[in-house]
Order: sequence, then C-alpha cells, then structure tokens
Amino acid sequence: MIYGLAAALGWGLADFGGAVVSRRLGSVRTVLVSQACTAVAMSGFLLAGRHRVGVLAPLLGWVVVNGAVGAAAYASHYRALQLGPVAVVSPIGAVYALVGLVLAVVLLGERPGTLAIAGALVTVFGVMLASADLRRVLEGTHERAPGLPLAVLSAFLFGVAGFILAWLSKEAGWVVGLWSSRVAQVVALGAVGLVLGRRSASSEPVRASALAGAVAVGLADLLGVVTYSAGAERGFVSIVVVASSVFPLIAVALSVLLLGERPVANQYVGVGLVVVGLMLLGFA
Repeated sequence: MIYGLAAALGWGLADFGGAVVSRRLGSVRTVLVSQACTAVAMSGFLLAGRHRVGVLAPLLGWVVVNGAVGAAAYASHYRALQLGPVAVVSPIGAVYALVGLVLAVVLLGERPGTLAIAGALVTVFGVMLASADLRRVLEGTHERAPGLPLAVLSAFLFGVAGFILAWLSKEAGWVVGLWSSRVAQVVALGAVGLVLGRRSASSEPVRASALAGAVAVGLADLLGVVTYSAGAERGFVSIVVVASSVFPLIAVALSVLLLGERPVANQYVGVGLVVVGLMLLGFA
C-alpha cells in the first residue's frame, strides 16, 4: 500500500503541474515532453543496472499493446479535459482502479479478502467524491457533459494499461517492464502527436520555462510509475492499484494551497471516506 500511496503522490503532482504547464505549452507537447523524460530516465536505470532485456522477447506483443493503450488513454483523457468540465471529468479517472482490481482478480488469480474489497470500494468512491465539486455538477444542465464519454473511455484504458504494466513488472522485473512500457508509449504518443499537433500547431515560440515545467511534470510522473511498478512486482496488484487511485486528492490539495480554491462539504466527506478506506486496506 505504501508503494501505491507514493505513486499517488507522484501522479497527483504530475496532474496538477500538467494542468498548469499545458496552458502555456499545449496538451500535446506537454504529454510528449513529460513522457519522453520518463523514457530517458528509465533508459538510464536500465543501463546503470545492467538489466537483461532479453526476457522481453516472449512479452513483446504485450509491450506494444501497452504502449498503444497507454497512448490512447492519455489522448482521450486530455481531449475530455478540453471538452468537458474538470468537475465531471477528473473524478471519473479514479474508476481506473476498479478496472485494475477486477483484472488482477480475474487474470492473476489474486484473492483479496472481504476487508480489502470493502476498503477498495470505499477508497475509490471517496476519491471520486473528494475530487468533485458537486455544486458545479448540479448547477449544470441535465444534458450529458461534452467530455463524459471520453472521460469514461480514458478511465477504462488507464485501468487496462496500468494492469498490463503491473503484469510486465512481475514477469520481467519492474525496471525492464517499466522501461519497455514507457518507450512503447512514447512511440505511440509520437504518432498521436503528429496527428493532433498539425491541428493545434501554433506559430508562437516555445519558451524554455514551459519546457522546464514539462520536464518537471515528467519527473513527478516518473516517481509515480517507478513506485507503482516496484509495488506491483513485490505485492498484490489489486492493492497497489487502489492505493494509487487517491492521486486526485493531491491535485485538489495543491489547488487549495496554491490557487486559493475552497473545498465544499462533499469534498471533506470524500477525504474522510478515503482515510477510512485506506485504513481498511492497511488492516486487510
């Protein structure tokens, strides 16, 4: 669970930083630069540790699938944020944990106890409640939010990609598994960037400060994926996935501290549920 919480910290920082940087650099460039940084860093880990990549030979097909699914998840997630309100899109992202939990039980044969399952459900529901401003949601019309279908799609894809990454970490070791996943994902994102970049191309010069911000986002994401993969190699994927799903709370906390946003009542209730859910997971 500690690995999962550390991953949540990294991904929460990356999400908050990415939201700020993408306004200056653009979402496509931000994702490409940040993910390329993680791929370069993992290449350094790989060379420094002299890890064998030959173990990937029978897993190569899954590496390609993971890269494609991960790239599609990022593309649909950022498109959803562009189309729809954050108050609706962001909480849906926590659902990825339920996808990963189900896949771990069905495909890996993990059997978390009743206490762990209860903790997982309470935690995910708490994250969704704590990261949403229900006042803004209720003030909207009864029509479907523009970015809602893509938000649901991205949550599902992140769940699948996260599970495959965890499985690769178990089969090949977390360093080799994560390195292969990041490289494949950067290649796939590059292809997506070629398509989306032409549509959103801007003549404005790219500032060094914006690029530095994207690199910082990549480093935060690196903290998340490293601890997630290491935790998945050493323990139950189902527990690590659920613990990592609290990452939206980090972005909410930073918004309160740095942007002066004020939480509403349902967000306090959600935080309380997250604490209860994590305690249940800890005792499981």
